[in-house]
Amino acid sequence: MPLVASIQGTMAYGRAVQASSAAPTDGTSILSFARTLSTTYSGQTVAPTSGGALSINSQAVGNYDYTVSNGGTISSFTASDWFTATQDTASAWIIVNGNLTINSGQTFIPSVRKLFTVLYVTGNLVVNGSISMTGRGANHSGTGSSGGATTAVDIRIGTGTFSAVVNPQIPAAGGAGGTGRSTAGINSGTAGANGGTGGGGGGYWFSSGPTSGAGRAGTCFSGGSGGGSQYGTTPVSTSGGLNGGAGGNAGGGSGGGGAGNPGGSSPDGFTGSSGTGGTLIVICAGALSGTGTIVADGTLGGNAGGVRGGDSGGGSVNVLYGTNPSGATVSASGNNSGGAGTARKLAIGAN
Repeated sequence: MPLVASIQGTMAYGRAVQASSAAPTDGTSILSFARTLSTTYSGQTVAPTSGGALSINSQAVGNYDYTVSNGGTISSFTASDWFTATQDTASAWIIVNGNLTINSGQTFIPSVRKLFTVLYVTGNLVVNGSISMTGRGANHSGTGSSGGATTAVDIRIGTGTFSAVVNPQIPAAGGAGGTGRSTAGINSGTAGANGGTGGGGGGYWFSSGPTSGAGRAGTCFSGGSGGGSQYGTTPVSTSGGLNGGAGGNAGGGSGGGGAGNPGGSSPDGFTGSSGTGGTLIVICAGALSGTGTIVADGTLGGNAGGVRGGDSGGGSVNVLYGTNPSGATVSASGNNSGGAGTARKLAIGAN
Protein backbone atom coordinates (compact mmCIF):
# COMPACT_ATOMS: atom_id res chain seq x y z
CA MET A 1 0.00 0.00 0.00
CA PRO A 2 1.70 3.22 -1.08
CA LEU A 3 1.80 6.16 1.29
CA VAL A 4 0.42 9.06 -0.69
CA ALA A 5 2.23 12.39 -0.71
CA SER A 6 1.10 15.76 -2.04
CA ILE A 7 2.52 16.78 -5.40
CA GLN A 8 3.79 20.35 -5.36
CA GLY A 9 3.55 22.69 -8.32
CA THR A 10 0.94 24.67 -10.20
CA MET A 11 -1.85 22.10 -10.10
CA ALA A 12 -4.78 22.51 -7.75
CA TYR A 13 -4.57 19.24 -5.81
CA GLY A 14 -6.84 17.84 -3.16
CA ARG A 15 -5.66 16.79 0.29
CA ALA A 16 -3.32 13.80 0.12
CA VAL A 17 -4.57 10.71 1.92
CA GLN A 18 -3.45 7.11 2.16
CA ALA A 19 -4.79 4.90 -0.62
CA SER A 20 -7.87 3.10 0.63
CA SER A 21 -7.41 -0.15 -1.28
CA ALA A 22 -4.89 -2.18 -3.22
CA ALA A 23 -4.25 -1.15 -6.81
CA PRO A 24 -6.39 -3.08 -9.34
CA THR A 25 -4.66 -5.43 -11.75
CA ASP A 26 -6.96 -6.04 -14.73
CA GLY A 27 -9.63 -4.52 -16.93
CA THR A 28 -11.65 -5.40 -20.00
CA SER A 29 -10.29 -2.35 -21.87
CA ILE A 30 -8.19 0.77 -21.42
CA LEU A 31 -11.36 2.78 -20.87
CA SER A 32 -12.81 0.41 -18.27
CA PHE A 33 -9.53 0.18 -16.34
CA ALA A 34 -9.14 3.98 -16.31
CA ARG A 35 -12.65 4.24 -14.88
CA THR A 36 -11.79 1.64 -12.24
CA LEU A 37 -8.72 3.61 -11.16
CA SER A 38 -10.79 6.79 -11.03
CA THR A 39 -13.40 5.18 -8.80
CA THR A 40 -10.90 3.34 -6.61
CA TYR A 41 -9.05 6.56 -5.75
CA SER A 42 -11.93 9.03 -5.85
CA GLY A 43 -11.27 12.00 -3.54
CA GLN A 44 -7.58 11.14 -3.19
CA THR A 45 -4.35 12.35 -4.70
CA VAL A 46 -1.72 9.72 -5.38
CA ALA A 47 1.87 10.55 -6.25
CA PRO A 48 3.43 8.48 -9.08
CA THR A 49 3.65 4.90 -7.86
CA SER A 50 3.79 1.32 -9.12
CA GLY A 51 0.58 -0.66 -9.54
CA GLY A 52 2.24 -3.97 -10.45
CA ALA A 53 1.45 -6.28 -13.36
CA LEU A 54 -1.55 -5.43 -15.55
CA SER A 55 -3.84 -7.35 -17.91
CA ILE A 56 -6.21 -5.69 -20.39
CA ASN A 57 -8.89 -7.89 -21.97
CA SER A 58 -7.04 -10.93 -20.59
CA GLN A 59 -3.81 -9.87 -22.33
CA ALA A 60 -0.71 -9.21 -20.21
CA VAL A 61 0.59 -5.72 -21.03
CA GLY A 62 3.53 -5.49 -18.62
CA ASN A 63 3.65 -3.49 -15.42
CA TYR A 64 1.92 -0.17 -14.85
CA ASP A 65 2.41 3.00 -12.81
CA TYR A 66 -0.33 5.43 -11.85
CA THR A 67 -0.94 8.94 -10.57
CA VAL A 68 -4.19 10.49 -9.33
CA SER A 69 -5.06 14.20 -9.03
CA ASN A 70 -8.15 16.35 -8.61
CA GLY A 71 -7.39 18.55 -11.61
CA GLY A 72 -6.44 22.16 -12.16
CA THR A 73 -4.13 24.06 -14.50
CA ILE A 74 -0.62 23.11 -15.58
CA SER A 75 1.39 26.28 -16.13
CA SER A 76 4.80 24.79 -15.27
CA PHE A 77 5.10 21.10 -16.12
CA THR A 78 7.41 18.82 -14.11
CA ALA A 79 7.53 15.21 -15.31
CA SER A 80 8.22 13.73 -11.88
CA ASP A 81 4.91 15.12 -10.60
CA TRP A 82 3.09 12.79 -12.99
CA PHE A 83 5.38 9.93 -14.04
CA THR A 84 7.75 7.46 -12.41
CA ALA A 85 11.30 7.07 -13.70
CA THR A 86 10.68 3.43 -14.71
CA GLN A 87 11.74 3.01 -18.33
CA ASP A 88 10.57 0.54 -21.00
CA THR A 89 8.85 -1.95 -18.70
CA ALA A 90 5.80 -0.02 -17.44
CA SER A 91 2.87 1.92 -18.82
CA ALA A 92 1.84 5.22 -17.22
CA TRP A 93 -1.73 6.01 -16.13
CA ILE A 94 -2.65 9.56 -15.14
CA ILE A 95 -6.11 9.87 -13.60
CA VAL A 96 -7.63 13.34 -13.20
CA ASN A 97 -10.88 13.38 -11.25
CA GLY A 98 -12.01 16.81 -12.40
CA ASN A 99 -11.09 19.30 -15.12
CA LEU A 100 -7.60 19.76 -16.53
CA THR A 101 -6.03 22.63 -18.48
CA ILE A 102 -2.58 22.46 -20.07
CA ASN A 103 -1.36 25.96 -20.80
CA SER A 104 0.36 27.10 -23.96
CA GLY A 105 4.09 26.39 -23.92
CA GLN A 106 3.76 23.33 -21.67
CA THR A 107 4.44 19.79 -22.95
CA PHE A 108 2.94 16.98 -20.89
CA ILE A 109 5.43 14.15 -21.56
CA PRO A 110 7.27 11.47 -19.55
CA SER A 111 11.00 11.96 -19.14
CA VAL A 112 11.68 8.33 -20.13
CA ARG A 113 10.24 5.74 -22.50
CA LYS A 114 6.94 4.05 -21.54
CA LEU A 115 5.05 1.02 -22.85
CA PHE A 116 2.15 3.45 -23.32
CA THR A 117 0.62 6.45 -21.57
CA VAL A 118 -3.03 6.91 -20.63
CA LEU A 119 -4.44 10.27 -19.53
CA TYR A 120 -8.01 9.97 -18.22
CA VAL A 121 -9.91 13.15 -17.36
CA THR A 122 -13.38 12.80 -15.84
CA GLY A 123 -14.30 16.42 -16.61
CA ASN A 124 -13.27 18.84 -19.35
CA LEU A 125 -9.81 18.87 -20.94
CA VAL A 126 -8.30 22.04 -22.40
CA VAL A 127 -5.10 21.48 -24.39
CA ASN A 128 -3.41 24.74 -25.34
CA GLY A 129 0.06 23.21 -24.99
CA SER A 130 0.89 19.63 -25.91
CA ILE A 131 0.37 16.08 -24.67
CA SER A 132 3.16 14.01 -26.16
CA MET A 133 4.69 10.58 -26.57
CA THR A 134 7.03 11.75 -29.35
CA GLY A 135 10.26 9.80 -29.05
CA ARG A 136 8.95 7.87 -26.03
CA GLY A 137 8.10 4.49 -27.60
CA ALA A 138 9.41 1.61 -25.48
CA ASN A 139 12.40 -0.58 -26.25
CA HIS A 140 10.60 -3.75 -25.15
CA SER A 141 13.08 -6.13 -26.76
CA GLY A 142 14.93 -6.77 -23.52
CA THR A 143 17.92 -4.69 -24.67
CA GLY A 144 16.65 -1.44 -23.16
CA SER A 145 18.31 0.20 -20.16
CA SER A 146 15.72 -1.38 -17.84
CA GLY A 147 15.91 -4.82 -19.46
CA GLY A 148 12.92 -7.11 -19.56
CA ALA A 149 11.21 -7.99 -22.83
CA THR A 150 7.45 -7.36 -23.05
CA THR A 151 5.47 -9.28 -25.67
CA ALA A 152 3.39 -7.22 -28.09
CA VAL A 153 -0.34 -7.96 -27.91
CA ASP A 154 -3.57 -6.44 -29.20
CA ILE A 155 -4.54 -3.80 -26.62
CA ARG A 156 -8.30 -3.17 -26.40
CA ILE A 157 -9.03 0.55 -26.04
CA GLY A 158 -12.78 0.27 -25.54
CA THR A 159 -15.61 -2.22 -25.87
CA GLY A 160 -18.46 -1.11 -28.11
CA THR A 161 -18.71 1.25 -31.07
CA PHE A 162 -16.75 4.52 -31.00
CA SER A 163 -17.24 6.80 -34.04
CA ALA A 164 -18.16 3.73 -36.13
CA VAL A 165 -15.06 1.81 -34.95
CA VAL A 166 -16.04 -1.42 -33.20
CA ASN A 167 -13.87 -2.42 -30.24
CA PRO A 168 -10.98 -0.08 -31.13
CA GLN A 169 -7.53 -1.36 -30.28
CA ILE A 170 -3.81 -0.87 -30.73
CA PRO A 171 -2.79 -3.97 -32.70
CA ALA A 172 0.25 -5.98 -31.67
CA ALA A 173 1.83 -5.51 -35.12
CA GLY A 174 2.20 -2.07 -36.63
CA GLY A 175 3.35 -1.09 -40.11
CA ALA A 176 6.22 -2.99 -41.74
CA GLY A 177 9.72 -1.60 -41.79
CA GLY A 178 11.28 -0.30 -44.99
CA THR A 179 13.63 -2.78 -46.64
CA GLY A 180 17.31 -2.06 -47.25
CA ARG A 181 18.53 -1.15 -50.73
CA SER A 182 21.44 -1.87 -53.05
CA THR A 183 20.61 0.94 -55.48
CA ALA A 184 20.54 4.65 -54.71
CA GLY A 185 17.66 5.76 -52.54
CA ILE A 186 15.74 4.90 -49.40
CA ASN A 187 12.70 2.71 -48.70
CA SER A 188 10.12 4.12 -46.32
CA GLY A 189 8.34 2.22 -43.59
CA THR A 190 4.67 1.33 -43.97
CA ALA A 191 1.96 3.33 -42.23
CA GLY A 192 0.13 1.74 -39.34
CA ALA A 193 -3.50 0.73 -39.87
CA ASN A 194 -6.51 0.39 -37.57
CA GLY A 195 -4.78 1.89 -34.55
CA GLY A 196 -1.28 0.63 -35.38
CA THR A 197 2.08 2.36 -35.16
CA GLY A 198 4.29 3.01 -38.20
CA GLY A 199 7.26 1.00 -39.44
CA GLY A 200 10.79 2.39 -39.38
CA GLY A 201 12.47 3.56 -42.57
CA GLY A 202 15.28 1.65 -44.26
CA GLY A 203 18.68 3.31 -44.54
CA TYR A 204 19.81 5.22 -47.63
CA TRP A 205 22.12 3.43 -50.08
CA PHE A 206 24.53 5.77 -51.84
CA SER A 207 26.87 4.38 -54.49
CA SER A 208 28.74 1.26 -53.46
CA GLY A 209 28.82 -1.53 -50.93
CA PRO A 210 26.33 -4.05 -49.58
CA THR A 211 22.64 -3.50 -48.93
CA SER A 212 21.72 -0.76 -46.47
CA GLY A 213 20.08 -1.62 -43.16
CA ALA A 214 16.35 -2.35 -43.01
CA GLY A 215 13.84 -0.63 -40.79
CA ARG A 216 11.74 -2.63 -38.37
CA ALA A 217 8.01 -3.09 -37.91
CA GLY A 218 6.07 -1.10 -35.36
CA THR A 219 4.43 -2.76 -32.36
CA CYS A 220 1.69 -1.84 -29.92
CA PHE A 221 4.35 -0.21 -27.70
CA SER A 222 6.54 1.54 -30.28
CA GLY A 223 6.98 2.73 -33.82
CA GLY A 224 9.63 0.76 -35.69
CA SER A 225 13.34 1.62 -35.52
CA GLY A 226 15.20 2.86 -38.61
CA GLY A 227 17.98 1.08 -40.52
CA GLY A 228 21.51 2.37 -41.03
CA SER A 229 22.68 3.91 -44.31
CA GLN A 230 25.42 2.46 -46.52
CA TYR A 231 28.12 4.62 -48.19
CA GLY A 232 31.12 2.47 -49.11
CA THR A 233 32.02 -1.17 -48.71
CA THR A 234 33.04 -1.52 -45.07
CA PRO A 235 31.87 -1.68 -42.40
CA VAL A 236 28.47 -3.15 -43.28
CA SER A 237 25.41 -1.22 -42.08
CA THR A 238 22.97 -2.92 -39.73
CA SER A 239 19.19 -3.08 -39.55
CA GLY A 240 17.13 -1.48 -36.81
CA GLY A 241 16.46 -3.47 -33.65
CA LEU A 242 13.24 -5.41 -33.21
CA ASN A 243 10.49 -4.27 -30.81
CA GLY A 244 11.52 -0.64 -30.58
CA GLY A 245 15.22 -1.50 -30.25
CA ALA A 246 18.31 0.41 -31.35
CA GLY A 247 18.56 2.16 -34.69
CA GLY A 248 20.77 0.52 -37.30
CA ASN A 249 24.42 1.55 -37.55
CA ALA A 250 25.69 3.30 -40.67
CA GLY A 251 28.09 1.39 -42.95
CA GLY A 252 30.98 2.59 -45.08
CA GLY A 253 33.07 5.64 -44.36
CA SER A 254 30.18 8.06 -43.90
CA GLY A 255 26.40 8.16 -43.61
CA GLY A 256 23.71 8.44 -40.98
CA GLY A 257 22.63 5.98 -38.33
CA GLY A 258 18.99 4.97 -37.99
CA ALA A 259 16.67 6.39 -35.33
CA GLY A 260 15.81 4.07 -32.48
CA ASN A 261 16.29 3.30 -28.81
CA PRO A 262 19.11 4.34 -28.83
CA GLY A 263 19.96 5.86 -32.21
CA GLY A 264 22.35 3.97 -34.49
CA SER A 265 26.00 4.97 -34.75
CA SER A 266 27.80 6.66 -37.65
CA PRO A 267 31.53 6.60 -38.61
CA ASP A 268 31.61 10.38 -38.75
CA GLY A 269 29.19 11.37 -36.02
CA PHE A 270 25.83 11.46 -37.79
CA THR A 271 24.16 9.32 -35.14
CA GLY A 272 20.46 8.60 -35.44
CA SER A 273 18.12 10.31 -33.00
CA SER A 274 17.13 8.42 -29.89
CA GLY A 275 13.42 7.68 -29.75
CA THR A 276 10.50 6.11 -31.55
CA GLY A 277 6.86 7.16 -31.70
CA GLY A 278 5.04 5.99 -28.56
CA THR A 279 1.49 4.92 -27.77
CA LEU A 280 -0.79 7.55 -26.26
CA ILE A 281 -4.43 7.23 -25.19
CA VAL A 282 -6.18 10.42 -24.02
CA ILE A 283 -9.69 10.04 -22.62
CA CYS A 284 -11.82 13.09 -21.87
CA ALA A 285 -15.27 12.28 -20.51
CA GLY A 286 -16.37 15.91 -20.90
CA ALA A 287 -15.53 18.55 -23.50
CA LEU A 288 -12.21 18.55 -25.34
CA SER A 289 -11.01 22.00 -26.35
CA GLY A 290 -7.91 24.09 -26.95
CA THR A 291 -5.53 25.03 -29.75
CA GLY A 292 -2.68 22.67 -28.83
CA THR A 293 -1.57 19.22 -29.99
CA ILE A 294 -1.79 15.58 -28.91
CA VAL A 295 1.15 13.91 -30.57
CA ALA A 296 3.38 10.81 -30.80
CA ASP A 297 5.77 11.37 -33.69
CA GLY A 298 8.83 9.36 -34.64
CA THR A 299 12.34 10.83 -34.70
CA LEU A 300 14.92 11.45 -37.43
CA GLY A 301 17.77 9.27 -38.60
CA GLY A 302 21.20 10.84 -38.85
CA ASN A 303 21.76 12.84 -42.05
CA ALA A 304 25.21 12.95 -43.63
CA GLY A 305 24.63 15.28 -46.56
CA GLY A 306 21.58 13.37 -47.72
CA VAL A 307 22.91 9.88 -46.91
CA ARG A 308 20.33 9.40 -44.20
CA GLY A 309 19.63 6.71 -41.70
CA GLY A 310 16.04 5.55 -41.53
CA ASP A 311 13.60 7.57 -39.40
CA SER A 312 11.64 5.82 -36.68
CA GLY A 313 7.95 5.12 -37.17
CA GLY A 314 5.16 7.25 -35.80
CA GLY A 315 3.29 6.08 -32.73
CA SER A 316 -0.40 5.57 -32.01
CA VAL A 317 -2.53 8.48 -30.75
CA ASN A 318 -6.10 7.67 -29.71
CA VAL A 319 -8.29 10.41 -28.25
CA LEU A 320 -11.66 9.43 -26.76
CA TYR A 321 -13.87 12.42 -26.13
CA GLY A 322 -17.28 13.20 -24.70
CA THR A 323 -18.00 16.33 -26.75
CA ASN A 324 -16.20 18.71 -29.14
CA PRO A 325 -13.96 16.65 -31.45
CA SER A 326 -12.48 19.85 -32.92
CA GLY A 327 -10.50 20.55 -29.75
CA ALA A 328 -6.71 20.02 -30.16
CA THR A 329 -5.04 18.46 -33.20
CA VAL A 330 -3.56 14.94 -33.28
CA SER A 331 -0.41 13.66 -34.99
CA ALA A 332 1.67 10.48 -35.27
CA SER A 333 4.10 11.38 -38.05
CA GLY A 334 7.01 9.21 -39.17
CA ASN A 335 8.75 12.28 -40.63
CA ASN A 336 10.56 11.51 -43.91
CA SER A 337 11.03 7.74 -44.17
CA GLY A 338 9.28 6.42 -41.06
CA GLY A 339 5.76 5.14 -41.60
CA ALA A 340 2.99 7.28 -40.15
CA GLY A 341 1.23 5.86 -37.14
CA THR A 342 -2.38 6.28 -36.08
CA ALA A 343 -3.82 9.67 -35.09
CA ARG A 344 -7.57 9.54 -34.48
CA LYS A 345 -10.41 10.86 -32.35
CA LEU A 346 -13.24 8.58 -31.24
CA ALA A 347 -16.50 9.61 -29.58
CA ILE A 348 -17.24 7.82 -26.32
CA GLY A 349 -20.97 8.07 -26.99
CA ALA A 350 -23.05 5.74 -24.82
CA ASN A 351 -20.15 3.44 -24.01
